[in-house]
Amino acid sequence: MTTTFKSTQLFGGAITANLPTKYADVSKIREVPNHQEIYLDASGFSSVIVEIAERVTQPPSDQEALKFHFEDIVDEHDTSRIWHTDVAQLPLLPYAKYSLKPLVPSPFEFILWVIVPSGTTTPPPATNGNVRAKTPTFTAVILTLIRLVGQSTDILVTVNIPHIPGHQEPSDGEVNFDEGKFGTLVEEGVKIRDEVWRSLEVKDWGLFGG
Repeated sequence: MTTTFKSTQLFGGAITANLPTKYADVSKIREVPNHQEIYLDASGFSSVIVEIAERVTQPPSDQEALKFHFEDIVDEHDTSRIWHTDVAQLPLLPYAKYSLKPLVPSPFEFILWVIVPSGTTTPPPATNGNVRAKTPTFTAVILTLIRLVGQSTDILVTVNIPHIPGHQEPSDGEVNFDEGKFGTLVEEGVKIRDEVWRSLEVKDWGLFGG
Protein backbone atom coordinates (compact mmCIF):
# COMPACT_ATOMS: atom_id res chain seq x y z
CA MET A 1 0.00 0.00 0.00
CA THR A 2 1.48 3.30 -1.13
CA THR A 3 0.58 6.35 0.94
CA THR A 4 1.08 9.83 -0.47
CA PHE A 5 1.31 12.91 1.72
CA LYS A 6 0.69 16.62 1.47
CA SER A 7 1.71 19.55 3.64
CA THR A 8 -1.25 20.39 5.85
CA GLN A 9 -1.87 23.58 7.82
CA LEU A 10 -3.04 22.98 11.37
CA PHE A 11 -4.49 25.52 13.80
CA GLY A 12 -4.75 28.18 11.12
CA GLY A 13 -1.26 27.49 9.81
CA ALA A 14 0.50 27.92 13.18
CA ILE A 15 1.65 24.29 12.84
CA THR A 16 2.28 22.36 9.64
CA ALA A 17 2.77 18.65 9.07
CA ASN A 18 2.54 16.18 6.21
CA LEU A 19 -0.65 14.11 6.39
CA PRO A 20 -1.97 11.48 3.99
CA THR A 21 -3.53 12.97 0.87
CA LYS A 22 -6.59 10.75 1.27
CA TYR A 23 -7.31 12.03 4.80
CA ALA A 24 -10.11 14.60 5.10
CA ASP A 25 -10.50 17.46 7.57
CA VAL A 26 -13.30 16.41 9.94
CA SER A 27 -14.05 20.04 10.86
CA LYS A 28 -15.61 20.44 7.41
CA ILE A 29 -18.39 18.01 8.29
CA ARG A 30 -18.82 18.48 12.05
CA GLU A 31 -17.65 20.71 14.87
CA VAL A 32 -14.20 19.97 16.30
CA PRO A 33 -12.85 21.53 19.54
CA ASN A 34 -10.49 24.47 18.99
CA HIS A 35 -7.60 22.64 20.62
CA GLN A 36 -7.84 19.71 18.20
CA GLU A 37 -7.32 18.96 14.54
CA ILE A 38 -8.84 15.69 13.32
CA TYR A 39 -8.24 14.07 9.94
CA LEU A 40 -10.06 10.90 8.87
CA ASP A 41 -9.25 8.36 6.17
CA ALA A 42 -11.88 9.13 3.52
CA SER A 43 -11.95 5.47 2.45
CA GLY A 44 -11.60 3.83 5.85
CA PHE A 45 -11.74 4.31 9.60
CA SER A 46 -8.19 5.35 10.59
CA SER A 47 -7.60 8.89 11.83
CA VAL A 48 -4.94 11.36 12.92
CA ILE A 49 -5.59 13.74 15.81
CA VAL A 50 -3.30 16.63 16.76
CA GLU A 51 -4.19 18.12 20.13
CA ILE A 52 -2.79 21.01 22.15
CA ALA A 53 -3.11 20.46 25.90
CA GLU A 54 -1.91 22.07 29.09
CA ARG A 55 1.38 20.54 30.15
CA VAL A 56 0.98 17.78 32.70
CA THR A 57 3.23 18.38 35.72
CA GLN A 58 1.88 15.58 37.88
CA PRO A 59 2.91 12.82 37.41
CA PRO A 60 6.39 14.28 37.06
CA SER A 61 8.14 11.96 34.59
CA ASP A 62 7.64 12.20 30.83
CA GLN A 63 6.74 8.55 30.42
CA GLU A 64 4.17 8.80 33.21
CA ALA A 65 2.76 11.94 31.58
CA LEU A 66 2.41 10.01 28.33
CA LYS A 67 0.47 7.27 30.09
CA PHE A 68 -1.66 9.92 31.83
CA HIS A 69 -2.65 11.41 28.47
CA PHE A 70 -3.30 7.95 27.05
CA GLU A 71 -5.61 7.04 29.92
CA ASP A 72 -7.50 10.27 29.23
CA ILE A 73 -8.03 9.15 25.62
CA VAL A 74 -9.25 5.59 26.10
CA ASP A 75 -12.46 4.45 27.73
CA GLU A 76 -11.92 3.32 31.30
CA HIS A 77 -13.76 0.08 30.56
CA ASP A 78 -11.47 -0.86 27.67
CA THR A 79 -8.55 -3.17 28.21
CA SER A 80 -5.22 -2.06 26.81
CA ARG A 81 -1.72 -3.38 26.39
CA ILE A 82 1.45 -1.36 25.88
CA TRP A 83 3.40 -2.89 23.05
CA HIS A 84 6.27 -0.47 22.71
CA THR A 85 7.67 2.79 24.09
CA ASP A 86 10.53 4.72 22.57
CA VAL A 87 12.02 8.17 22.07
CA ALA A 88 11.25 10.02 18.84
CA GLN A 89 13.15 12.66 16.91
CA LEU A 90 11.48 15.64 15.22
CA PRO A 91 14.14 17.32 13.08
CA LEU A 92 12.14 20.53 12.54
CA LEU A 93 11.83 21.15 16.30
CA PRO A 94 15.50 21.32 17.34
CA TYR A 95 16.22 22.82 20.74
CA ALA A 96 18.97 25.19 19.61
CA LYS A 97 17.05 26.64 16.69
CA TYR A 98 14.25 28.09 18.80
CA SER A 99 15.70 28.61 22.26
CA LEU A 100 16.71 32.22 21.54
CA LYS A 101 13.70 33.32 19.50
CA PRO A 102 11.80 36.29 20.97
CA LEU A 103 8.59 34.26 21.09
CA VAL A 104 10.31 31.81 23.41
CA PRO A 105 11.62 33.87 26.36
CA SER A 106 13.13 30.83 28.05
CA PRO A 107 14.60 27.72 26.42
CA PHE A 108 12.19 24.85 26.00
CA GLU A 109 12.88 21.18 25.87
CA PHE A 110 10.84 18.42 24.36
CA ILE A 111 10.93 14.76 25.21
CA LEU A 112 8.94 12.45 23.00
CA TRP A 113 7.72 8.96 23.65
CA VAL A 114 5.72 6.59 21.55
CA ILE A 115 3.22 4.14 22.94
CA VAL A 116 1.36 1.55 20.90
CA PRO A 117 -1.39 0.01 23.02
CA SER A 118 -3.99 -2.39 21.73
CA GLY A 119 -7.43 -2.11 23.27
CA THR A 120 -10.04 -4.81 22.82
CA THR A 121 -13.67 -4.03 23.50
CA THR A 122 -16.69 -6.29 23.40
CA PRO A 123 -18.74 -5.32 20.33
CA PRO A 124 -22.41 -4.45 20.86
CA PRO A 125 -25.04 -6.98 19.81
CA ALA A 126 -25.48 -6.95 16.07
CA THR A 127 -28.82 -5.88 14.65
CA ASN A 128 -27.72 -6.94 11.19
CA GLY A 129 -24.64 -8.32 9.48
CA ASN A 130 -23.29 -4.91 8.50
CA VAL A 131 -23.18 -3.57 12.04
CA ARG A 132 -20.95 -6.36 13.33
CA ALA A 133 -18.80 -6.22 10.20
CA LYS A 134 -17.88 -2.63 11.03
CA THR A 135 -17.20 -3.20 14.72
CA PRO A 136 -13.43 -3.23 15.39
CA THR A 137 -12.00 -6.18 17.26
CA PHE A 138 -9.31 -3.83 18.57
CA THR A 139 -7.91 -0.37 17.93
CA ALA A 140 -4.19 0.24 17.66
CA VAL A 141 -3.22 3.67 19.00
CA ILE A 142 0.12 5.25 18.13
CA LEU A 143 0.55 8.17 20.51
CA THR A 144 3.35 10.73 20.42
CA LEU A 145 3.78 13.24 23.24
CA ILE A 146 5.68 16.45 22.48
CA ARG A 147 6.56 18.40 25.62
CA LEU A 148 7.10 22.15 25.26
CA VAL A 149 8.24 23.07 28.74
CA GLY A 150 8.80 26.77 28.04
CA GLN A 151 5.27 27.07 26.67
CA SER A 152 3.67 24.95 29.45
CA THR A 153 2.20 22.87 26.64
CA ASP A 154 1.88 19.23 25.68
CA ILE A 155 1.18 18.42 22.03
CA LEU A 156 -0.37 15.02 21.37
CA VAL A 157 -0.26 13.37 17.97
CA THR A 158 -2.46 10.29 17.85
CA VAL A 159 -2.83 7.83 14.98
CA ASN A 160 -5.87 5.62 15.55
CA ILE A 161 -6.16 2.39 13.56
CA PRO A 162 -9.31 0.33 14.20
CA HIS A 163 -8.95 -3.30 13.11
CA ILE A 164 -12.11 -4.36 11.30
CA PRO A 165 -11.79 -7.89 9.85
CA GLY A 166 -12.34 -7.91 6.12
CA HIS A 167 -11.89 -4.15 5.72
CA GLN A 168 -8.56 -3.47 3.96
CA GLU A 169 -7.07 -6.22 6.11
CA PRO A 170 -6.51 -9.96 6.01
CA SER A 171 -8.34 -12.23 8.41
CA ASP A 172 -7.81 -11.99 12.19
CA GLY A 173 -5.48 -14.98 12.09
CA GLU A 174 -2.95 -13.02 10.01
CA VAL A 175 -2.74 -10.14 12.50
CA ASN A 176 -0.79 -11.15 15.57
CA PHE A 177 1.15 -8.51 17.49
CA ASP A 178 2.98 -11.10 19.59
CA GLU A 179 4.39 -12.60 16.39
CA GLY A 180 5.17 -9.22 14.86
CA LYS A 181 2.31 -9.44 12.35
CA PHE A 182 0.81 -5.96 12.61
CA GLY A 183 -1.33 -5.95 9.50
CA THR A 184 -1.43 -3.57 6.56
CA LEU A 185 -3.24 -0.72 8.31
CA VAL A 186 -1.05 -0.64 11.41
CA GLU A 187 2.05 -0.68 9.23
CA GLU A 188 0.58 2.25 7.30
CA GLY A 189 -0.13 3.98 10.62
CA VAL A 190 3.53 3.69 11.57
CA LYS A 191 4.50 5.28 8.25
CA ILE A 192 2.07 8.13 8.91
CA ARG A 193 3.56 8.65 12.37
CA ASP A 194 7.08 8.70 10.91
CA GLU A 195 6.09 11.28 8.29
CA VAL A 196 4.48 13.51 10.91
CA TRP A 197 7.66 13.27 12.99
CA ARG A 198 9.75 14.22 9.95
CA SER A 199 7.61 17.16 8.86
CA LEU A 200 5.95 18.68 11.95
CA GLU A 201 6.96 22.32 12.37
CA VAL A 202 5.74 25.22 14.50
CA LYS A 203 5.33 28.29 12.29
CA ASP A 204 3.80 30.63 14.87
CA TRP A 205 4.85 30.23 18.50
CA GLY A 206 2.18 32.75 19.47
CA LEU A 207 -0.24 29.82 19.25
CA PHE A 208 0.84 28.84 22.75
CA GLY A 209 0.36 32.30 24.24
CA GLY A 210 2.84 34.31 26.28
